Amino acid sequence: MNRLVVVAGGLLLAGAGFLAYGVHTEMDRSAAAEASTAAEPGGPRAVTPVLSARRVPAVLVRPQAARRLSEQLAPLVASAPASTCLVVADGPTQLFAAQPDAPMPAASNQKLVTALAALDVLGPDATFTTQLSATAAPAAGVINGDLWMIGGGDPVIDSDTYQSTLRYGKTPHTSIEAIADKVVAAGVTQITGSVKGDDSHFDAVRTVPSWPARYVAQNQVGPLSALSVNDARTYSVIAGAQAGTPQPAADPPEYAAEALTQLLVARGVVVGGPPGSGTAPAGVVPVTDMVSLPLTDIIKEMLTYSDNNTAELLTKAVGLAAAKDGSTAAGVKEAEQVLIDKKIDTKDVVLLDGSGLDVGNRLTCRVLDDVLGTAGPSGPIADGLPVADGPDGTLRDRFTRSPAAGAVRAKTGTLKTVTALSGWVKTTKGVDVRFSTIVNTGGRDVSGADLAYETKVAEAIMSYPDAISPDAVGPKPAA
Repeated sequence: MNRLVVVAGGLLLAGAGFLAYGVHTEMDRSAAAEASTAAEPGGPRAVTPVLSARRVPAVLVRPQAARRLSEQLAPLVASAPASTCLVVADGPTQLFAAQPDAPMPAASNQKLVTALAALDVLGPDATFTTQLSATAAPAAGVINGDLWMIGGGDPVIDSDTYQSTLRYGKTPHTSIEAIADKVVAAGVTQITGSVKGDDSHFDAVRTVPSWPARYVAQNQVGPLSALSVNDARTYSVIAGAQAGTPQPAADPPEYAAEALTQLLVARGVVVGGPPGSGTAPAGVVPVTDMVSLPLTDIIKEMLTYSDNNTAELLTKAVGLAAAKDGSTAAGVKEAEQVLIDKKIDTKDVVLLDGSGLDVGNRLTCRVLDDVLGTAGPSGPIADGLPVADGPDGTLRDRFTRSPAAGAVRAKTGTLKTVTALSGWVKTTKGVDVRFSTIVNTGGRDVSGADLAYETKVAEAIMSYPDAISPDAVGPKPAA
């Protein structure tokens, strides 16, 4: 009998120590629930003390679940390219890690860092305002001179015609048609001068200097501008109009002015001159304005559809808000500072842009896991992730006919030799498990096998926690 008492006591002390290190267990939740019940006036008293042999089994079987998961994940990582990392975690508990601190380009998974920085610096309710101004208020419906369209950094001003071309479905956006409608609603019937665009809110650098020119030429990202319509790509804003093959706009604010001019003329407004760009003169007075969607919706657009322009313009907005410098360099510097402030280790982290397009970027699976852990399984980042085999977004065509379809919310990342996936799996037991994996192929193109590896990782996580029932190893009631 004494030996049994000693063993039980030792297990209880081990369990208490296990919890002291912050490991999240079912025992924590049951103890908290009982304590809450006991505290209710007239409620039943807790019948199981925290340090009880009844609670020891839950502590003992949880590592078994992690071991079983590891047994499934280890061979998957071993079959992947050598430069592959993976971290899987349940709350504060790391369940599996392979090369978690290996720095490598993570492609669009870097947008998770951009989202975290934007939410921290700008705030979830932040908006961007596009001003429509003139040197004098309209008189009898006439603007004598120019109408200035002054950008405030809204990254998602789109036309209906552009939205209809998007690969993954229509996205949350600011309607340029609605901007034209607001000008008309303000009583404007004639502009004796021109519509002119002003994008001086940010710097005038249209790309990231280290990017290859093909990124813009191939429309992977449009020219960067604080006044950006249709991602600064020259789509006609009039349905059915012949405008030739869309091209990156040589002068994004002028293209924005041209788009608005076409829509105003279509609504019966007389415009005297051709569109142009420049800096609005001092003392202009407002005619109307258009406020963007809140940042939470813009974050969702960026993550669900992996919008490179949105990521880059949010990066400039972060730089402007934090350092009064609307540049990429200022924005990525502040993004790194946000990681530091949130106690995320930035050793070996290299941030050169906000979108992850630059192959010189370096992140680790541990950093991505920490970003997800900081953001949590609900909130603007988690809620903004595309859903596997869902109705829209970059996972729409992934996980089809997989048991993980609908259970995975994750940020995709793809470059020529990089694939990455980071997010959350809702397991069959209802547990939100987060995971981050990056695959660098070593020079060859990303293959179907690389994408299949990511699918198999998520499917393995689906069964967690796969362990024997605590009741099977717990003390039996007295006969």
